[in-house]
Amino acid sequence: MHNSGDSQSVLEDTALSLKQVHRIGSLQDGTGVSIASECGVLLPEIYSESRTGASCFGIVSQRWSAATVHLNAGLALDREYNWNRTLGGIVEGPHDWTVRPALELIAERNSSDSQTNSALVGMIWQKREGLAFDFGVRAARSDGEDIYEVRAGLTWGIVVGQ
Repeated sequence: MHNSGDSQSVLEDTALSLKQVHRIGSLQDGTGVSIASECGVLLPEIYSESRTGASCFGIVSQRWSAATVHLNAGLALDREYNWNRTLGGIVEGPHDWTVRPALELIAERNSSDSQTNSALVGMIWQKREGLAFDFGVRAARSDGEDIYEVRAGLTWGIVVGQ
């Protein structure tokens, strides 16, 4: 039991996602667009929501020397069991940079007719091949309410059965 004066940290929006490449393209040092899917589960949160959810997105990406662009569209079932439709885009700085800037814009609408638009400004640190860390600040507007978040992530890539 906690006293009303106790403070407690909360870890929110925890998820485990798996990405699969369906068309090898410029992101895999080939030519043309890369096509992938990313599906995952929302995990129970520490000191917060115990419910789970799920998501699945299609991703089309293209890399040039000056920038990489990703277009994402998908469906998600949130912890309140609402279906969310999402459309987004990400622009990253030059892939050859060890630390590169990133900008993400997202429009999301859920089954209860709630809408959220957001922008994230951040950076991606490519520690080594197959290991990257990302950090960003997100500002969103959801049904007349302003939301601000600090986000951090880890991308660990492994190749399974070539």
